[in-house]
Amino acid sequence: MLSLIGWIAGCGRRYDYSVHPPKVLYKTPSKEALHTLLEKQLGKEYVWAEEGPDAFDCSGLTYYCYGSMNVKIPRVARKQAKVGRLVSTDKLQYGDLLFFDTTAHKTGQITHVGVYIGDGKFEHAANEKQGVKISSLSDPYYQSRLRLARRYLPDENATLPGFTPLKPLVIASGDQTPARCEKCFQAPAKVTAEHGNQYIQIGSFRGEPNRAWLAHVKAAGYAYRTLYEDGMKKLLVGPFLSREDALSVLPTVQREFNPGAFLKKLETRK
Repeated sequence: MLSLIGWIAGCGRRYDYSVHPPKVLYKTPSKEALHTLLEKQLGKEYVWAEEGPDAFDCSGLTYYCYGSMNVKIPRVARKQAKVGRLVSTDKLQYGDLLFFDTTAHKTGQITHVGVYIGDGKFEHAANEKQGVKISSLSDPYYQSRLRLARRYLPDENATLPGFTPLKPLVIASGDQTPARCEKCFQAPAKVTAEHGNQYIQIGSFRGEPNRAWLAHVKAAGYAYRTLYEDGMKKLLVGPFLSREDALSVLPTVQREFNPGAFLKKLETRK
């Protein structure tokens, strides 16, 4: 869920943003195993492009939990939403994955995922401030943005020995890693800092942003700058000539890199 980078590099901790399949802890998937896995992740940190075991983004959490049960699913939410069995959202069972559109204008894109845990609630890696938590589908925000659900576990009346884990999927490298963005979108016309003051904030850091991720920003065609504010270093994409220009790009940035990206206006230098 770098912010192209939507993460906070905390307390000197170093993160490896390549994809690491989790160790298989349970040879056979079950609701009991999933419950144990989910319970252990509550309260852990949200870090974009991480799939555990110490920190997660939204799809990293689901990738880790199911992978730990010997069920191999894609790494990113929009791909997870294409496998498994499609189920009606009024017939949810424990362990179903819930997919949401968290874009500003509800564009229909899949940008967030959580795990249904019963009683109208789901567990998810929410954002940088809240980490891994439990939320309710009765929350108007999530209720209005829920798009579909997928099932990977056997039905409640199915016998576990008859359940065959999903076969490993062959996924292009550009789909495995959320930061592969060379052809994700077209950059707007170049605008210099002298006459543009609209930016999109995509990450906050203690310390310096990872150089590899900055290279991805450049590869996507964006100019960027860093800003030290409130004891943190902020990574900003831009500038854009107008708020409208920035708004036109914001949904794409949120979809491809960080659902929490937002507009930030800076005072024009004189």
